Amino acid sequence: MHLNEQLFLAINHLAYKNTVLDAFMVFCAQYIPIILALTLIGAWFWPRERRAAFRAAVSGAGALVLAPIVGLLHYQALPFVLGLGSPLIHHAANNGFPSDHASVSFGVAVSLLLSGSRLGPYAITLAVLVGFARIFVGVHFPSDVLAGAGLGTVVALLVYWGGRWIDRVADYIHHVQTRVLRRG
Repeated sequence: MHLNEQLFLAINHLAYKNTVLDAFMVFCAQYIPIILALTLIGAWFWPRERRAAFRAAVSGAGALVLAPIVGLLHYQALPFVLGLGSPLIHHAANNGFPSDHASVSFGVAVSLLLSGSRLGPYAITLAVLVGFARIFVGVHFPSDVLAGAGLGTVVALLVYWGGRWIDRVADYIHHVQTRVLRRG
């Protein structure tokens, strides 16, 4: 058995032992990316965080768009498709590489961290929780999550390096938003 499968089984074996832990991991696996998205929406209206929130949104969206393209380069069946582990949640039997949830979560979190946002350390913690939870609930191998984390990080770095241009777009959108809200 490969190390990837051994690590998966060691983590997924923790499932079904404690209903509170299971519920928490299901919540983390499914809803933290939504919480991160809602946090970015809220941060958009906080002037000191606006540019960081926009960069993070671009990073998360970019990672989410690129994940299926990266998946075309490598196919990894999900663990339950191979008869491994015990999933806690339903998941389509599609390509698990890279994890979309890890890609978007790490894209957002690393971008916030690189932008100097106060939300960055919290977002990194949440992204790590997403990755661990996706393995715990039995829908991804560790390699899927690591690939997603790597993809999200690379996209966040690219966005960071293009920061001035992206900040100009954020400023323009905010300017238009302000003018529209004043008229309304």
